[in-house]
Amino acid sequence: MSDRWIRYCLIDSYVKEELVRYYICNLFRELNIHRLSSKCVDIEFVDEIDDQSQGEAIGDKDDVSIKIARNSCGASMSFLNQMQTLAHEMVHTKQFLRGELGYDSKGNFKWKKEVMEGKKYTEQPWELEATSLERSLFLKCFPFDEEKTELL
Repeated sequence: MSDRWIRYCLIDSYVKEELVRYYICNLFRELNIHRLSSKCVDIEFVDEIDDQSQGEAIGDKDDVSIKIARNSCGASMSFLNQMQTLAHEMVHTKQFLRGELGYDSKGNFKWKKEVMEGKKYTEQPWELEATSLERSLFLKCFPFDEEKTELL
């Protein structure tokens, strides 16, 4: 996967940005979305997200916008916690780009073509999938063995 997939990625330092780009490429391959060459993913690391969540992914079959919070609920998130959150949001990216997750005309979530109105966060199937995969994706795809990780 080349950088053309990632339109925007703002991190604290150049070293971290290179490390994160490598990690994102690993996530794309592991989620089997690395060949969707006409798709775009915007990734932005922000101070906070309005609802105090750690991350969010919003998108459709062509474009996904991800935000990862540096702070959540009044506390700073470690870099590695942000990376695990990124793995969670990349699962949502796969769901959007593959057409598994989307919205109906009223703005309700659709999961595999079924409207999901009124489901609690903990019961939403797309969240269950992302939560079940985030840690294993993070551990498998993050380049812990790279020399650059010493600078974190």
